[in-house]
Amino acid sequence: MFAPLLCKVAGCFISLFCEVVFFFFIVGGFIVNVRMSYRNDEVRDLYESAGIQTEDSAGFDLITVEDVSFSKIGEFKMVDLGVVIQVPKGHHSLLMPRSSTFKKHQVLQANSVGLIDEDYCGAEDFWKMPLVYFGEGLKTIPKGTRLCQFVLQKTIQVTGVEEFNPSSESRGGFGSTGV
Repeated sequence: MFAPLLCKVAGCFISLFCEVVFFFFIVGGFIVNVRMSYRNDEVRDLYESAGIQTEDSAGFDLITVEDVSFSKIGEFKMVDLGVVIQVPKGHHSLLMPRSSTFKKHQVLQANSVGLIDEDYCGAEDFWKMPLVYFGEGLKTIPKGTRLCQFVLQKTIQVTGVEEFNPSSESRGGFGSTGV
């Protein structure tokens, strides 16, 4: 399902040695690609069920590459996703839970959303997802579970800062537009 759907959505090319897989995305009307390197052959095989799930999906699903067990509320774990992803120059990724992650597994991403810069793609820069458990009792998330997703975005860098003095009245601060 994974490769044919991805090819249908935007196209893909798998290298002969399968060390790096190129995925093509359409961003702002342009086709761009990312490159993925897998920790090992087992991880590559696990990723057969990941990726873009529907023609109109915005996020690229990522998976756990090992069983992850939690035993108490508030327990924190860095969950290994087993991939290094290289995004195109001038882009970054946002890592976030899938919409069903809390309902199915009672975990939340510790930092709400992860910003992954384009230069985080070295040989040991494997992606991880920081999770906190909010369930009761023992919970095991099996390896191969589609747990989170990333979205590719164009980066607009801040190139300077100018000081200014606000001249209008404050609108009331955070939460000022109602309950």
